[in-house]
Amino acid sequence: MDTPTTAPYRVAILGTGRPRNTEGWTGWGMAHAHARGYNASGQCRIVALCDIVPEKAELFNGEHADGQAAVYADYEKLLDEVRPDIVSVCTWPALHAPMVIACARAGVKAIHCEKPMAPTWGESRRMAQACAERGVQLTFNHQRRFLESFQTARTLVKDGAIGDLVRLEGACSNLLDWGTHWLNMFSFYNDDIAGEWVMGQVDARAPRFVYGVPMETQAVCQVRYRNGVTGLLLTGEQAGQIVGCANRLIGTEGMIEVHDKEPTVRLRGKGDAELRAVDLMTLEGGIHGDKAVTRTVADVVQSLREGRTPLVAADNALNTTEVIYATYESARRRGRIDLPLTADDHPLQAMLDAGVFPEAVKDAQATDAQGRSNHLA
Repeated sequence: MDTPTTAPYRVAILGTGRPRNTEGWTGWGMAHAHARGYNASGQCRIVALCDIVPEKAELFNGEHADGQAAVYADYEKLLDEVRPDIVSVCTWPALHAPMVIACARAGVKAIHCEKPMAPTWGESRRMAQACAERGVQLTFNHQRRFLESFQTARTLVKDGAIGDLVRLEGACSNLLDWGTHWLNMFSFYNDDIAGEWVMGQVDARAPRFVYGVPMETQAVCQVRYRNGVTGLLLTGEQAGQIVGCANRLIGTEGMIEVHDKEPTVRLRGKGDAELRAVDLMTLEGGIHGDKAVTRTVADVVQSLREGRTPLVAADNALNTTEVIYATYESARRRGRIDLPLTADDHPLQAMLDAGVFPEAVKDAQATDAQGRSNHLA
């Protein structure tokens, strides 16, 4: 892959939006975090922006590009006229696949996309395949791989602090939007070993749409990885109370917990009678925040320059996404799903369309906290 060695990479951002909790915001405003990461890298210049709401793009331009970026409402025109080196896709999931594939076809060198990957498993595979075929570096923003809390937990496992890793547990609000982070952390702790099979169940008595994609009310996801480690993720009502932490790593000789509040990492290792706090080199204010995105973007840029595999490469995002859609498929089939997953659709959407949860379908649209109209917001 030919990359410049001295000149800054020319960056385009598709989907600008407004920062969370500001006037006109419709999401987390992740494009702003991406932009801060590119500017902090010292190796990039933001040269083009795309949003279907020009006012948002112009505000973004002033905040992150000194008003010097070209602003477009049509991303295909942007790709044709600007020919950027790197593109961040910060739109809602329905546009991820078409935008990523268009970028790959336009000769973009690297694409950094927001998660979840796409509204269906088929789209997720196709966007990754399009980039692989053209030698394009594709990454997804599973940014928590760059936070010290999670890296410390992984290092403790690799150092044998809890013996051999046996089981991973987690709890969050839903599978596809939030669960993609925790299942990706399961993969991170377990050397990105692919799944062997998935058994799952979902309930959608009060479904909601997040960024235009249906999410369950509750779910149970059990995954068996090819090295024998198992994972258990609970979502929805009382999931956090049941698990008792964000992530738990259980080994043959101990246990590690990652918590939302400090001390974020707690260990019961060999010879420990109970959990004890693990000192981190720096206090990062918990397991959230833009610092993780800044570090992720820096790795994306440096990986492109050095020709190495990024920590948030598409392969581990595919492993994560396959487990999610296999959980939905397991609920649809009422049985274990052996991987690789062959169903291309979104099984939960299909079940909602088929009236599997009839008492909930009529209210599903009303529970979308973000709305469904502006996919570029």
